[in-house]
Amino acid sequence: MLKKVVLVMLTALLIFVVPVSGEEEVMELDELVVTASRYQESIMETPVSIEVIDQEEIEESGAQNVAELIASVPGVKITNYGGPAGSKTISIRGSDSNQVLILIDGQSINTKMIGDVDLGQILLSNLKKVEVLKGPASAVYGANALGGVVNIITKKGSDIEGLNLEFGMGSFATYKTALNYGITLANSEVMITAETLNSDGFRNDPDNSGVDQYNFSTKINYYLNQNDEFIFDIISNNSDKEIPGSVNMQSPNANQEDKMENYRLTYKKNEENYDLRTSIYYNNQETNYNNPDVYVNNTHLKEKIGFELNNTLYYENNTLTYGLEVTNDELDSSQLPEIYDATNKAIFLENSYTKLENLKINIGIRYDNNEDYGSETNPRISLLYRVNNNNNLFFSYGEAYRAPTFDELYWDELWLEGNPNLVPEKSKNYEIGIKSELNNSKMEAVLFKSELENEIVGYPNPVYKNIKESETDGLELNLSKNITDNLTLGYSHTYLDSRNVKTNELLKDQYYNDVSLSYRPDNYKLIFKGSHVGGRLDDLDNYTVFDLNFIKNIKLIKRNYKLKLTVNNLFDQDYQVVEDYPMPGRNFMLNLSTEF
Repeated sequence: MLKKVVLVMLTALLIFVVPVSGEEEVMELDELVVTASRYQESIMETPVSIEVIDQEEIEESGAQNVAELIASVPGVKITNYGGPAGSKTISIRGSDSNQVLILIDGQSINTKMIGDVDLGQILLSNLKKVEVLKGPASAVYGANALGGVVNIITKKGSDIEGLNLEFGMGSFATYKTALNYGITLANSEVMITAETLNSDGFRNDPDNSGVDQYNFSTKINYYLNQNDEFIFDIISNNSDKEIPGSVNMQSPNANQEDKMENYRLTYKKNEENYDLRTSIYYNNQETNYNNPDVYVNNTHLKEKIGFELNNTLYYENNTLTYGLEVTNDELDSSQLPEIYDATNKAIFLENSYTKLENLKINIGIRYDNNEDYGSETNPRISLLYRVNNNNNLFFSYGEAYRAPTFDELYWDELWLEGNPNLVPEKSKNYEIGIKSELNNSKMEAVLFKSELENEIVGYPNPVYKNIKESETDGLELNLSKNITDNLTLGYSHTYLDSRNVKTNELLKDQYYNDVSLSYRPDNYKLIFKGSHVGGRLDDLDNYTVFDLNFIKNIKLIKRNYKLKLTVNNLFDQDYQVVEDYPMPGRNFMLNLSTEF
């Protein structure tokens, strides 16, 4: 089967890299990323696999939240419980959702209660771009970066320069409003965002799938001079979700309230030969779940306080990054017998060596010490070989870990108990790939392998235990080609073989294909996307879903507006991402925005 997949990929490569005309045309890409090594570098020069969704792609996507935005990234799967209210968590290259680190402007928002993040709670109005690092990153970021990292980068005042208003309405009585205001002063920038999303939901049986979301954020950049900067930012996300349950175990009266507040103060100093960044933050998250039909009413209060320091030194042939982190997590849960907290201390170091001709070598290591599970040391080595101006080969090996959560350590129920003797999950990871830019085309192809041990398993066991081992082999292909000045074709494919080592049981769906066709003449944009998932678990049916986005600039009453129409599930397919949780049929969203 793998041989067939490789043949398909090679055929697609030929289609995309063969020139349209007789002249060879070179594409130039200077896209910069910060997530791979904590400092800014060209995406072509990163010796690991990383994807970027930029401002234009965010605006054209038709997505309502981060989960929908990144769903088509190769190697990424969103576990979607359906509709605006359904939980949406991420898997990268077969990982579990609590093995993926979620950052906002470089700061983790994962909690130590269950470890994952519902990406459906993060709306898009204040997003500048999203970087998705695929593969282990514990050598840089520590725990929970076993599967990868998603870094959500927000706007500052100069990214808006004025007032932007957006209003939307769509199927299932869905309404959206967003206000963005940015201003640049003599020595400062201010960015303010307020957005709401309200929907009655699509499930009539039971009629309990609506959601009300209210998000607010502000960011103040104060410049002492051209090299020194203070940043103060606040994020407040609130949602009230109805929880319909599965079709076989409905919960017609259940609902859940989620709240998150984040306060952070950052100091940055940028000199010619070094960049210094230090920040202190406080993150508070609260979850209230109520299901009167089974007499359940739970409250979970999660707090995190953190300090981070990161310094990058630029030499002629080396780029050296080092830093330290101290975090304290606390959980006060009605489901746990007492309040638990744990402090984690870490130091990390990474060096990028470029003296050898056409070869870049990155070597990094991080040491963590945690009150709950002791110490962990995780290395990473990456190589990038510049074949020519348009093609780079890369290889990386990294070790990573996922820390046991408070639930896994201390849960106290008759049917499942925590285990304070748990040790972290550990993995060894390999990837080899090629990045190419040629003939109006961009391409990345990657082979990867992961070996995971000490995996933590709970139910149906009565006690959480480190008893599972798994191996994952996979292949990713991502292609984009400008057929004409106005027409762009994109295609991506992921093959995933993730299995339990002891039982050979398949653990994840195997095939993911995404295709897009974008037509952009001067007066409008038309984007057609299709997604196919095959080789599924639990005898679930394969599915193929198509979406359509139409964007047009119009002028009404002497004012310019942007009109965007999104039609999801264009051909009204009946499918499930998670067993017994139906997805919405054909639905639409119409948005109108303007600037002042």
